[in-house]
Amino acid sequence: MGECAQVMQDHGIKFGLEYLGMRTMLNQNRYPFISTMEECRDLIATTGQQNVGFVLDSFHWYCANENIEDIRSLSPSEVVVVDINDARSGFTRETQVDGKRELPLATGVIDLKSFLQGLVDIGYDGPVRTEPFNQELNQMDDAPALQTNMKAIRKALALLG
Repeated sequence: MGECAQVMQDHGIKFGLEYLGMRTMLNQNRYPFISTMEECRDLIATTGQQNVGFVLDSFHWYCANENIEDIRSLSPSEVVVVDINDARSGFTRETQVDGKRELPLATGVIDLKSFLQGLVDIGYDGPVRTEPFNQELNQMDDAPALQTNMKAIRKALALLG
């Protein structure tokens, strides 16, 4: 990954890595995947490259049982991009599965206000996007789906206002 990151750096591109916080995915394969911010930070450090950072996802942050202090431990340069979404209601952190998520604030399961406040506190000013894996949204035409996403992002950002 370090070599890939170096090539990307040579072209002015940042390389974002994402940890997968779902406990349901932790041991489903032969080797466990990186599942916490700290583990991902260690992986990023091993690349030896300055252009490598986090794809910081509210769903994985929630599933990994992390909190605002974990976000505050980051510098803004460590965050490449932020994904915001919500978890399904009726499931615990431990039983959430990847590929099934809601738009930000759809269920209120994830404390999105703390997640976003942590980013504000560290001075993050980069991209924020939604990443719902939601059948209803996927069945919409592009324009209404985009409008629905934009409305969710604005609602989430209004928590800070």
